[in-house]
Amino acid sequence: MKRMDPALENLERDSQEHFTSLVESVGVKQFATQVGLTTRQINRIRSGASPNPIFRLVRFLQSADVASGDRTLDFVCSEMGGHFVRHVNRGESISEAVKETAEAIAAMSDGALSDRDVQEIREAISALSSVLSSRSPSAPGSDD
Repeated sequence: MKRMDPALENLERDSQEHFTSLVESVGVKQFATQVGLTTRQINRIRSGASPNPIFRLVRFLQSADVASGDRTLDFVCSEMGGHFVRHVNRGESISEAVKETAEAIAAMSDGALSDRDVQEIREAISALSSVLSSRSPSAPGSDD
């Protein structure tokens, strides 16, 4: 039997823990009903006998190009009431924040907000959030 990459083993274990936590938060029966599966199907996923949807989602996102994966993840986060922010190094995040903020200001300059304008604002907020959470490059004399 071929051994799985340790990073994938960790992802699989973590995905299993998260799936189990979701199920246990409301109970197997209610969870199964809400997602349109049987309790047997849910228990097969929990036991590892059927593919874990969380593991699969993460692998799908990792397999796509970064921009497509980020858009899909942002969609998922939006469905849950938030938005996705990619953490990058501070230099990259500052440049991106300046660009996105300028685009958002331009989008709002006419005083009306279209769906595209809202998207520009969301991208600017994400870029600014990324600056706040970004890793500072190691520089001599840096306080970060």
